[in-house]
Amino acid sequence: MFKHLILIITTASTLFVRAQSDFAVGLNGNVNFPNGKFTEYFGTGFGGDAHFLYLFGNSSIFSFSIGYNQFGLDDDAFNAKASELGLDATFDLESKFSTLPILLGVKWYFLKQKASSAYIMIEGGFYNYNFTLSGTAEVGSTSSGEPITLPEIDESGTETMLRISAGYLFFVEKHWFIDASINYIVLTDAFTVDVPVDPADAEAISGAAESLNYLSVTAGINYRF
Repeated sequence: MFKHLILIITTASTLFVRAQSDFAVGLNGNVNFPNGKFTEYFGTGFGGDAHFLYLFGNSSIFSFSIGYNQFGLDDDAFNAKASELGLDATFDLESKFSTLPILLGVKWYFLKQKASSAYIMIEGGFYNYNFTLSGTAEVGSTSSGEPITLPEIDESGTETMLRISAGYLFFVEKHWFIDASINYIVLTDAFTVDVPVDPADAEAISGAAESLNYLSVTAGINYRF
């Protein structure tokens, strides 16, 4: 992972040295909305990224970005799913799923105007993730009624990801422009929580590695040298 990161940073730095007038940097903040199975257990997430832009031609921008995103477990949603599966237990959980994405991409202008421009963008790369889970379960069938302490989960790794975006650039003045976009993100083999399949085994909360996706609304500011 770090060898790839060094190579990407070196490439971006070379572009900066060769063409400073076509180089820009920026910061984005984003709100993330899980889709599909991802939204069964996780609520709205938040994050941001720092990015480096190289403008080439009249309608294209090369992008390199490093970001951070975090999602928290929705306890009510998890317990609702457990009840739906017939599990006679109530869970009190603490869980966090965070990602550190590193992406390369290209942004294409269209409908370009003097003070603004719409664009589409495709990015690919990899993300480092960290997933933690701890908590207790109260099982209705136990005679003592004491909560069961669940085994803690702490998993991390690196997988590939894809981001497709549509957005708008607003040029504030010669060196500054605002960027707003809607993004569709796909995470491959994301390690997330899953409700036990066997209702008799309340402790068997396992991580499920599968592709997850979410929508992101992003806004930020950029400075062009």
